[in-house]
Amino acid sequence: MSNINVDLVENPAIQALIRDRAKFPEDFKLNICEDDEMYLFSLSNVKDDSDRALVRYYSLGRRILDTVKQVVDWHFGSLENVQSFLDFACGYGRFTRFLIQEMPPERVWVSDIYANAVKFQTEYFGVHGVVSTGKPENYLIDRKFDCILANSFFSHMPERTFTNWLQNLYDLLTPNGILMFSVHDESLLPSHVEMPATGILFSADSESQSLDKEEYGTTYVTEKFVIEMVERVSGGKAFVHRIEKGICRFQDLYVVTNQLHQEFSSLKFHHHPEGYVDVAAVTTKDNLYLEGWAADVNLDGRIDEVQVLVNGEVVQRTEPFYTRLDVAKYLQNDATLKSGWNCYLAKNTISQQDVLTIKAVNNFGWEWILENCTVKSLLSQKQSQYLLGSTQAQLSLVETQLASAKIELEQTQNNLMFTETQLQEAQNQLLRTRSQLEQTKSNVISVERQLADTQHWLANVKKEQDRSHNRIRAMESSKFWQLRTAWFKVRRAFGLAGE
Repeated sequence: MSNINVDLVENPAIQALIRDRAKFPEDFKLNICEDDEMYLFSLSNVKDDSDRALVRYYSLGRRILDTVKQVVDWHFGSLENVQSFLDFACGYGRFTRFLIQEMPPERVWVSDIYANAVKFQTEYFGVHGVVSTGKPENYLIDRKFDCILANSFFSHMPERTFTNWLQNLYDLLTPNGILMFSVHDESLLPSHVEMPATGILFSADSESQSLDKEEYGTTYVTEKFVIEMVERVSGGKAFVHRIEKGICRFQDLYVVTNQLHQEFSSLKFHHHPEGYVDVAAVTTKDNLYLEGWAADVNLDGRIDEVQVLVNGEVVQRTEPFYTRLDVAKYLQNDATLKSGWNCYLAKNTISQQDVLTIKAVNNFGWEWILENCTVKSLLSQKQSQYLLGSTQAQLSLVETQLASAKIELEQTQNNLMFTETQLQEAQNQLLRTRSQLEQTKSNVISVERQLADTQHWLANVKKEQDRSHNRIRAMESSKFWQLRTAWFKVRRAFGLAGE
């Protein structure tokens, strides 16, 4: 027995879960193969908390059964009327262990590319097994089936094998059979990724650690692409219906059949409720306080109640009664605004070793487990989440402060650069001013020299003028000049002046 299965029978949390989720708990097949990738994937998502990984693993198996039953009940009346069921790409039996509680294992066939997975299921569950192949043309099986499920298979197929595998499975249907398969719708694509015109996008990336990612990656498709492929493989004979997010509120589920006994509009498919326990803490009076949210996304759906069970017995019932904007935003549904709930469990009604099961129930009778573990484990987990949240909040604060400091530093650097620019401009202006000053000094010296020369010239002119005045005065005082003056007066007197 693998380490996974050690003490499973004695695990009180798992036993409480199986009593709640299995149709026949005493006959339920608990064991999980150590190579089961779905369990290992669940384990990696809960940081190696094996109990939580087991709860997630079994709960999803039951959820897929609930989905399949809704379609089968609509088409066949019940699983009891299905004579042959093929679980294609079955893995290691997460779903099959629930299916064989609804129908005899001799009516169930499982098929997977992992031979060990087929071997585990045939030996442990008592079902028929067919080892699959990597190439659809090599997949040979000598019988047909009333019901075929290919869950999370086409969501990994590249375009070159998508159609051929769809053709293979369609050809394996009985005349009244139905094929159910899931895909990643284009709405799941990251916003920055554009869907090609072909309607299918393949990426060589998946959770599988052993399969060739070029053959088994991650695929996104449009509804138009799927409908066209169904028309192609069926020659236009088949009816096809899409159930949006029909598999675990994530992958779309398509239903294909050649005989439509009633319109698809009569298939009243309902999703499971959703929810989460945010807080589990012991109060100052030693009571257990629980707080969380529960919401239903179905049309005309609602949460009838949140049940709290201790060791399988209901001890508290409550309903969502206060607004949770974060939940409505997360679910993108305003109808889920009033989804918050809380309740108290008296200290004398519960102990640390008791198994606490918290589940949401909607008005269609579907249930979803929010928590299933011991009180001690739940308190420890929520305390760790609180501490982690506190650390993350502190980290966020530090990051905010760092971002603020970075902005201030950038602003300071910008200011410094601006100041340096101004300083450089001032230095350049100073150099220009100095140059102008030197030029001005040079001009002043030149002007001073010109002024000195002019003053010297003026002094010489004045001296020459003074000498001229002196000569004139000397001439005017001479006898000759006096006789000349008298002569001109006589001439003017006789009217001879100017002749």
